[in-house]
Amino acid sequence: MNARMELLDQSVYTCPPHGFELREDGIWHKASNNNDGADWTWLCSPIRVLSLPRDSSGKGWGRLVEVVDPDGKAHRWAIPASLFSGDGIELRAGLLYLGLNLAPGRKARDALMVLLMSWQPAARAITTNRLGWADGTCTAFVLGDGRVLGDRDVVYQHEHVPATVAEMKEEGTQPEWREAVGQNCSGNVLMVLAVSVAFTGPLLEPLGMDGGGIHLRGASSRGKSTVLHVAISVWGAPGFLHNWRATANGLEGLASASNGSLLALDELGQISGRDAGQAVYMLANGRGKARANKSGLARPVLRWHTMVLSTGEITLADKMAEAGGRAAAGQAVRLLDIAADNRTYGAFDILHGASSGAAFSDRLREATATLHGTAGPAFVRAFLKNPEAKKEQVRQSICGFKDLAMTRYNGSNEGQLQRAITRFGLIAAAGELATSFGLTGWAQGEARDAALDVLGLWLDGRGGNGPSEAREALERVRAFLVSDGSA
Repeated sequence: MNARMELLDQSVYTCPPHGFELREDGIWHKASNNNDGADWTWLCSPIRVLSLPRDSSGKGWGRLVEVVDPDGKAHRWAIPASLFSGDGIELRAGLLYLGLNLAPGRKARDALMVLLMSWQPAARAITTNRLGWADGTCTAFVLGDGRVLGDRDVVYQHEHVPATVAEMKEEGTQPEWREAVGQNCSGNVLMVLAVSVAFTGPLLEPLGMDGGGIHLRGASSRGKSTVLHVAISVWGAPGFLHNWRATANGLEGLASASNGSLLALDELGQISGRDAGQAVYMLANGRGKARANKSGLARPVLRWHTMVLSTGEITLADKMAEAGGRAAAGQAVRLLDIAADNRTYGAFDILHGASSGAAFSDRLREATATLHGTAGPAFVRAFLKNPEAKKEQVRQSICGFKDLAMTRYNGSNEGQLQRAITRFGLIAAAGELATSFGLTGWAQGEARDAALDVLGLWLDGRGGNGPSEAREALERVRAFLVSDGSA
C-alpha cells in the first residue's frame, strides 16, 4: 500500500472540516452551499492534519500535518501557529517544499489557510524544537528527518528545516552497513575509535556528561577524511560531514543540529586562529551565545550535547599560534589531539584484502555513500528498551576502563589526565554497547582496546601524564635560554 492510499484509509480518524473533502487525488473544496456538486473544485494534493501539538507548558500550539508528495511519499511537519498569522507566505513555502501541489490563484491560497486553521483533530502531541533528545527526560529522540524514536507523543516543531539535517537520513539496511562498513573497521584502531565516538552522542545527556572531541591530525591524503566518512555514516549521508570554515554562529547551528549524534568537522586549518580556541570551548560546553531579539528581549540560548570528531593537518595549538595566541590546557583537553598518519597504511592498520590504502579508502567511500544512517537510530532504539540498565552498564564500563588505563600508563590523579581518561572510557563504553547490540560486527573488547591504544597516542603527543602547564613552562624557559642565553 503506497503512502497516498494509506493516507486515504486513515482519513476516518481525522476528517477535513465542513466544505472540504479528502479524495484520492487530494483535497477538494466546495466554494458555496449549492448541493448540485458543480462547485466542488480541486484545491491541493493530499494533506492531512494529524494532531494539535503544543509545548510542555501548554503554549506554542501548532498543526502536525502530513503531506504526500508527487512520488507518493509522506512527509510530516509540525507547523508553528505563528506561521498562520499574516498572509501565510512562509507556511505555503514550507508545504510546497515538502511536495504539496496547490491550485493557482488567491482563492486557493485563502482556502488552504481556512482548511488548516479550521481542521481540529482530537489528537494532541508535545512539541520540541530540539533534534536528538527532545528534553531532559531522554524518552524521545528526534532524527533529522523528523522521525521520533521512543515517546510517540512528541513531534519536532520548527519554522524552518535546518539545511544540515537533510543529510541525516537512512539508506540501505543496518545489517548491510555492518557488513560493508562496520566489519571493515575491525582491526583498524582509528576507525574503531571514530565509530565509537559516533555512538557516544546519545549517551551524553542521559548520563549528565559534557561533550568534547577528538582531533585526528596528520598529513594530507593519509585516510583521515575517510575515517570521518565512516563515522558519520552511523547517522547520515556523506553530506552530514561539515567543515571548520564557519563563523561562530554557524558552528552553533551545526552543533545544535547535531545534538545527541555527531558533529564531524574537516580541515581545522580553515578556521581563523582567533576563533579556533573559543569555538572549541563553545562546542564542548554545549551552550551558544546569549543574544537579544529585535525587541531587546533575550532569545533562547542554543544548547546541545554532542561529540566532535575533527581532522586537520595541524594541531589546535598551531592554529591558535597563527593569530599570536596560545592554547590553554582547558582547550587542549576538550579537543584531544591524536596523530593519525603513522599507522601501517596512513590512518589504517589492515586493509581487509584491498591492494593499497587508497583502494581501501575508495571501498569505504563507496560503501558509506549508499549505506548510512541506520546504525545510530538502531543504537537509540536498543538503548531505549531498558535505559536505566544501559546507563549502569556504561558507568561500570567507564570505571573498568579507568582501572585499565591507570595500570597500563602508570597514571596519576592529575585533573587533565583524568578528564581525558574519562572521555576515552565513555567512547570505549559506547563502542562496546553498540557491539553488544549487534550493530558493529566487532568482537567484544575491540572498542575498549582501541580506546586504550589511542589514549597512549594522546599521551605520547602530550609528552607524558603530568599537567600540560608545567611542561609548557619548561619548554618556554628552554626556548628562551636557547635563543637569548648569550645575553
